[in-house]
Amino acid sequence: MGNINPQQVIEHLQSKWGESKCPLCNSGKWSVSDNIYELRQYNKGKLVIGKIPIVPVIPITCDNCGNTILVNAIIVKAIDPSEKETKDD
Repeated sequence: MGNINPQQVIEHLQSKWGESKCPLCNSGKWSVSDNIYELRQYNKGKLVIGKIPIVPVIPITCDNCGNTILVNAIIVKAIDPSEKETKDD
């Protein structure tokens, strides 16, 4: 898993966010990653064995200032909700 269609994400965000201006620099040019990443709970650098919650996120970066936002890959319909699982490692 990982690759997505950035245009699908852009269209979803435009339907929710309108012109999608950067809140830091007011630019409107964004780059959407074509990969999904995992956001995990912080555990002070320790390896946690067992079920840990993972949030699938897509980075979206302002091409002007570098401000980066993360959007939930399930909510923007980049992946099916049934694909969200927890890791055993």
